[in-house]
Amino acid sequence: MWQVLTSASDPLGYYQYLPGLFIDGSWDHLGYSYPLENGNSLNLFTTGVAIMQAPFFLLAMGWCKITGGSMTGYELPFVFARLLATSTYTSLGLVLVFAVLRRLYHWTTALGTVVVLLFGTTLYYYTVYSGGMSHTYSFCLMAWGLYLVVRMREKPRGDRLVALFFCAGLLVLIRQLNVLALLVLLFYGTDPIAEMKLRLSWVKDHPRATLVGVVLVILIWLPQLLYWKRITGSWLVFTYGKKDEGFTWADPHLFDVLFSHQNGWFIYTPLMALVMGALLWQAWRNVPGTRTILVVWALVWYVYACWWCWWLGGAFGYRGFVEYYVFLAVPLAALVDTARQGRMFKSIPLIVAFALMIYSNIRLSDLYQYPWEGEAWTWERLGAVYEQAFLE
Repeated sequence: MWQVLTSASDPLGYYQYLPGLFIDGSWDHLGYSYPLENGNSLNLFTTGVAIMQAPFFLLAMGWCKITGGSMTGYELPFVFARLLATSTYTSLGLVLVFAVLRRLYHWTTALGTVVVLLFGTTLYYYTVYSGGMSHTYSFCLMAWGLYLVVRMREKPRGDRLVALFFCAGLLVLIRQLNVLALLVLLFYGTDPIAEMKLRLSWVKDHPRATLVGVVLVILIWLPQLLYWKRITGSWLVFTYGKKDEGFTWADPHLFDVLFSHQNGWFIYTPLMALVMGALLWQAWRNVPGTRTILVVWALVWYVYACWWCWWLGGAFGYRGFVEYYVFLAVPLAALVDTARQGRMFKSIPLIVAFALMIYSNIRLSDLYQYPWEGEAWTWERLGAVYEQAFLE
């Protein structure tokens, strides 16, 4: 884990705002950044993850001061703080998913869904092995947002609306593509039009809470906007555009995102093939919320498929969907509930499938060694890894 923080990596890009602010006192010369023509260097990553890591970082700072240890932000206490942050937010996200599902299913189904979601998907890898990435933090916020929407539909309250604004603002700050997840928060429920009107009534009935929520969003975005303005001269920046990286909207790799040996979603997380089948079935039957989830997932799928690096390099499996497991827990719960109380000819195959996919996911996570991608990574090599996972 020490190498993750000290080498050039995405986790370092997210994290380095904290030692820059609290120890170095400046963001002008962050170590992992992209040189610009104006002579400045730009961190391509936003401050959202750092904001969520900040309480744990400050605890590590306090420990170093008490013990008299050196303090650059990269000593072991800071490594442990980041690991604690990741595990805390994953755990909190799973608790919130359980709370949402508990309103739809028996508690054993909700609990079983959470267990399968953690150990049967790449959420496990991005919690245990690559926790510095943004995905588990987004996962927690999406779970919180969905929980707040469910609670607001039960009993609208001003404090919940403020929390919903804050959650949405921080979610988009972490990863701008997360703006698509806000569509679930806006339309989740029985009927999209009715749900949108309901959301507007929350704003109308709680003007003070709305104002406080908007102010909070501005405040959490302000450091990022000021940083962009100082480094680039612009308030809003598409950072990857500075590297001439972008989207090919007319040539999406839709099939590859799902089925390629280069991090294809269904290839490395086969559980999701079952879940998507369940989601399609639920959407066809118009189960509340599932059509919204399907549309939003399809939009995310398309956007990622158009990205120049559609396989999202340096990854185990398709990491772009990790945070959306919050919403996909709804169709997964239907499968778990069938396994719990269905007839034997349905229950046993599902239980066996869950067990195999959990085992496969954990074993592949243990075996993963960068890079499982590129020209040298072939179907044959992938087959050898699967053989090792099940036979050794």
